[in-house]
Amino acid sequence: MLLPARDAGRWLRHTLGDLLRQRNVTLEVLAVDDHSTDRTGAIVEELAAADPRVRNVKPIGRGIAAALTAALGEARAPWIGVMEADDRCHPDRFAWLTHALSEHPDWGGAVSRTTLLGADSNGMERYIDWQNALLAPHDLARERFVEIPALLQTGLYRRELIERAGGFREPDHWPTDIDFWMRVFASGARIGRVPRALYRWRQHPRQDTRTGERHGLEAIQRCKAHYFARGPGLGRAIELISVGRTLATWEALLNAEGAMEVRAIPWKPSAGAVPARADGAVRVFAFGMREVRERIRARVPDWDDALDWFAA
Repeated sequence: MLLPARDAGRWLRHTLGDLLRQRNVTLEVLAVDDHSTDRTGAIVEELAAADPRVRNVKPIGRGIAAALTAALGEARAPWIGVMEADDRCHPDRFAWLTHALSEHPDWGGAVSRTTLLGADSNGMERYIDWQNALLAPHDLARERFVEIPALLQTGLYRRELIERAGGFREPDHWPTDIDFWMRVFASGARIGRVPRALYRWRQHPRQDTRTGERHGLEAIQRCKAHYFARGPGLGRAIELISVGRTLATWEALLNAEGAMEVRAIPWKPSAGAVPARADGAVRVFAFGMREVRERIRARVPDWDDALDWFAA
């Protein structure tokens, strides 16, 4: 169980308490104090001295990717869990996740449904509702260019999946978690979701998801375009279908990422028939609203999962 922590002193005892109360599993917690300025490091040392299941791992750099890498290097278990130091979880979280991996040997990882804790918003609630509706591995993989289809910290992963995907990285221009998921799905790995809310994701005004420059819309879209151009769009003409600024943004991003040919097609669902796909081309429907995507999908009789994608 990898637990990176930075300035999480006010929540850390609760988080570790939830982990140490896990039922019907054997657990080790690899806690890394990522250069905190509060009492996070002291709390980790105190709890590690009191419970042999907690190990205090020294950081090998700065940032969440370096902390996760340091913890992974010390982990002895073949199944690897992740948790953020200010979140909470159900006492049967890892029992359910291990059961899911045992029941599905073809899965490289299992994630759970999530609830919000703290200062949530309507937008974040819609995002989590959308995530929670994605259960089958096919659905999570297919939606990765719309948004991050699962929270990294809700999951339990086979160690070989993490290693095959290249471990944890901290790119210059986008977040660690979306980069991780893009590499995992590009490897062909199957990730499924347990249909139970086992994780509580804390929301507060200072979290990186809300304030970090690398978590902004432009950064996330750049990451999606990067991996789309090197994945489903590699060596193919891309028919990009959207309107206005969204169409222009995605056209520019895909061209900047070296896509072979990008054909921008202005179209919206109220405009009539869905544009037919040219032979061998990949269609990308770039629409942010879930309801619009559902309407489009229902209107495409020749939808091909290998050649038709949604993005946002």
